[in-house]
Amino acid sequence: MNVAFFPDLFALALLVVILAMVRRRHSDVRADAWLLGLSFTLVESIAHTFYAPTGIPDKLLHVVVVDCYVLAGMVFNWAAGDQRLERSTRLLYLSLNGLALLTLTTIYGLNLRYSGIYVPAVVVGLLLGVGSSIFLRRSWLHAAAYAVGWTAIGVLVAHQDFRAAVYWSLASVYAIAAVNFQRRLERQSTGKLAIVAGFSIWALFFLTHPWVMDHYALHADIASHVWNMQKSLISIGMILTMLEEQVSNNEWLALHDELTGLPNRRLFAARLTSAVELCERKRSCLALVVLDINDFKQINDSLGHVAGDQVLREVSSVLRKSVRATDTVARLGGDEFIIVVTDMPNENAVERFTDSLRSAIAHPITIHDKPLVVGASFGFAMYPQDAKDATKLLRLADQRMYFLKKRPVHTAQIGAGAAAMHQA
Repeated sequence: MNVAFFPDLFALALLVVILAMVRRRHSDVRADAWLLGLSFTLVESIAHTFYAPTGIPDKLLHVVVVDCYVLAGMVFNWAAGDQRLERSTRLLYLSLNGLALLTLTTIYGLNLRYSGIYVPAVVVGLLLGVGSSIFLRRSWLHAAAYAVGWTAIGVLVAHQDFRAAVYWSLASVYAIAAVNFQRRLERQSTGKLAIVAGFSIWALFFLTHPWVMDHYALHADIASHVWNMQKSLISIGMILTMLEEQVSNNEWLALHDELTGLPNRRLFAARLTSAVELCERKRSCLALVVLDINDFKQINDSLGHVAGDQVLREVSSVLRKSVRATDTVARLGGDEFIIVVTDMPNENAVERFTDSLRSAIAHPITIHDKPLVVGASFGFAMYPQDAKDATKLLRLADQRMYFLKKRPVHTAQIGAGAAAMHQA
């Protein structure tokens, strides 16, 4: 046992525990994958601690170390991989290629040093890599990369350079993880910088390991201490990334409605003020449109609050799709929504706009496998014709909406729609 590794081992174990504690407050699939990957690196570090100071490592310990490198690399690539692929497809793709590489590292860890036993693993790895890239990822580029990679491993095995064959393949795995994290994480993230740097250093260490062992074997202890540096760097980076995402999520929730994802009253007030100021400078007009869902309480009472939430989400989706990028849709609370529509020349244009929204909202929604027709009541006020103050505009639009909703003709129209949805 090499007690000199204990401080580094303790530091890594402490970081894994901290990551697990952070993950409890920020639980997602990627955080779970990060924790699993770092757990494999911790197992590798524990096994490395029991290496003999000199000579060939014990076979069992050697297998644990090199196989943990592969497993951790696969898990990290899973966490940073292409999310556009289906989960089952990504899992199958990584499992097939990870199994081939795991076979190669296991043979090497058992200290088997003759080419014949590596050849089947190389051939299977080549076939799986090319085949999975073509049939699962539909990518000839990935297929070509696997063909080149496994061919290079085969050449190294033929020249009996087994260490280079294994460690250079591991370098490729961790270099791919660095590239994937570079693409996946937010550009301004501090944690991203630590993670990408850590995986890049790790890939570099794998790449240079055969050369270091051939020329500086007497300094292996120093190299091993340097080797552990990037593990702590990656752990810290992952903790930073999770905390940054939590802060970003909290900031988003402070300005958005959690159910629909629309801006809330606070963000809407700021955008309305900005829109009014812009209209003043451009000497243009805008409309403030207020709407609520007809018979929403009846929907909640008869179909349940889950159905009511679905109606709110469907209506918010319709509204979001029906406005321009320069307009703002927000949920004020309950079943009430509000829209700022810029560059509206007159009331006729606003009425045409609200008619189009009314028709879009009336499209049937499937609730409990049955179609539900939803109606809405609208009211609007225009700047600067009706008022030049944001608060007065909102109050006037709200009053008009409730006035129109109470009109008998309007109520009859709404009642017909409500009857249709309950009979469906």
